[in-house]
Amino acid sequence: MDSELKEKNKYSLIFKRLIKRYNRHDISAYAALMAFFLTLSLFPFLIILFAILGQLSLDTNLIISAIELFFPPEVHQLVMEFIRQNIILRDYSILSLSIIGTLWASSRGIRALMLSLNMAYEVKETRNYLIVKLIDVFYTILIIIGIVFLLTLPNIGREFLLFVDDYLTINQNIFALINIIKIYALPISIVLIITTLYMFLPNKKQSFKKVIPGTIFTVFGWTILSYLFSLFVNYIANFSVIYGSLSTIIILMLWLYFSSIILILGGELNSVFKDTSE
Repeated sequence: MDSELKEKNKYSLIFKRLIKRYNRHDISAYAALMAFFLTLSLFPFLIILFAILGQLSLDTNLIISAIELFFPPEVHQLVMEFIRQNIILRDYSILSLSIIGTLWASSRGIRALMLSLNMAYEVKETRNYLIVKLIDVFYTILIIIGIVFLLTLPNIGREFLLFVDDYLTINQNIFALINIIKIYALPISIVLIITTLYMFLPNKKQSFKKVIPGTIFTVFGWTILSYLFSLFVNYIANFSVIYGSLSTIIILMLWLYFSSIILILGGELNSVFKDTSE
């Protein structure tokens, strides 16, 4: 009975500390900064993504399916209109500018997350400026590669493996393994990306074990947020009355803002768990 009471008190303490940290560490401000730069990077990133998949002769409908899965309906319509006007026409004249814009805006979003995680652990940034900049760009490129890999994986079907089998002997178990990997690739990749962000972005070494609470919180929190946000937009809020033609942009930024809050809170949770366990 005493152990159960202690466990309840522990989680109650964690929750109270998390609430206090929200205002003390300016989580809302950092989340707004992240949302702004993520919004700036989204559209040039789509141009790069379609260009890469086009060069690989892969089915670009996979991106459209992913957009339908992850974005609220209003945001999905905005993104699809952008795709129809700027990408499906195969106009890649601004591809180089898109690459620069994506790397710059996305790395600034990563920097905002880095600063917020340093704030969570209450440490100052002492790493060399060049090192910090390289970390920003590295994680931006890593996330782009991860997304391309996830969109490429479904194209690796039986026909592809049979083609390879003409030149290299493939064990039949590989076919079953590839199908299993396809099913679990997306959730596992998301978990790994979030985990590495929590482990290596802050200026404080973290073990895999110590970032598990924040990773679990972020994955489930983001899933619940996306569902509730869709309900809010569809049945409660009427953004078009207030913002008119800007309503879809506002919805996109709000969704990215709340998603950023969840991601930052995951880092705060890791820090709180660390403090309570010591």
